[in-house]
Amino acid sequence: MSLKSINALPQHSFPDCYNKTMNIPYRDLITTLRAIGEKYVTPDEADYFATELAEAYVRKYPRSNVLKEAVIDDIQRLKKYKDNEMNIIIDLPALIRVDCNHLPLTHKIKWIHDTLEEKAKKSGIAFFAFDNSGGMHTLHLWTQGLAKRGLFAFGAYNGGPAGVVPANGTRGALGTNPITYGFPTNEGTTVVDMATAEAPFFEVSDAKKNGTPLRPNIAVDANGNPTTDASAALDDMDVSNILPIGGSYRGFAINYLVEIMTGSLINAKMSNTQDPSYIDEDHGGFILAINLESFGSLEQFKSSTSQFNTYVRSQKSKDGSPIVIPGDRNMQKIASSEKTVTIDDVIWDQLQKLS
Repeated sequence: MSLKSINALPQHSFPDCYNKTMNIPYRDLITTLRAIGEKYVTPDEADYFATELAEAYVRKYPRSNVLKEAVIDDIQRLKKYKDNEMNIIIDLPALIRVDCNHLPLTHKIKWIHDTLEEKAKKSGIAFFAFDNSGGMHTLHLWTQGLAKRGLFAFGAYNGGPAGVVPANGTRGALGTNPITYGFPTNEGTTVVDMATAEAPFFEVSDAKKNGTPLRPNIAVDANGNPTTDASAALDDMDVSNILPIGGSYRGFAINYLVEIMTGSLINAKMSNTQDPSYIDEDHGGFILAINLESFGSLEQFKSSTSQFNTYVRSQKSKDGSPIVIPGDRNMQKIASSEKTVTIDDVIWDQLQKLS
């Protein structure tokens, strides 16, 4: 499926937002991102970076400020650590572990995906683990490129510290621990990026800053009681009491699993040993790629998945609105026939200066 763009989406605010937006040609966004990338990586890497990041922006808009976090902020980190190089700590047939040496992953996403694809094609499965990075703020970028290559991809990042309460808890002890997955179908690439908490941390911090109420059933106060008061759910030390996904013990079990997989499994820091002020380098993560051809026909996988999607969508809904498969909404954004994207005008100006 070719890359498309979005137009005239509702004008929601970004976290740390500005208020004015503008529509620009999608191709101009890619051209600008490519010019930025070429200052730090090879032309091929810059082209891949630009294409994938532009798509991730479309998928996440207006929920997250991808261009600020994954371009503007990451470029500042690249400038600060311009003489650093990523260090490969472990390199096995199906596993690679990298110390990012303060560098963000975004500009090296082609190398990461190339490495995962090569290992997965040889071994059937490949695992890329990392820490000491600048983080990666939109996990769509981790998996969508692999899905377009015909791979099944899964990734996770440690979102700690002090963000999510355990079941029956009264104080945040785990990270929001986002996950992402992606795979090809006959309809396009399904890509999902979500926290294993009922809300991302920025939703609570923004509500506290703006004096607005939280959505019901996403957080508790210091006594463990449900609250919509952001000040009661987030103390002055930035410890938040966000509930695990679903607000249940089962949701806590999923959040806990991601904590282990992004911490002790890959020999990275757990939430309780990370700096409470949130240091990007403290957080570990991984990307897993599976070669679908190792299990059988890629076309069979795509056909079977698409047929199942059709079956699920055909079920009767409780209110008459369509049943939506995970990833449907952002796939529709990508498949839009329009060729413009909505971007904050100040961020667009900053991107122009960086390019």
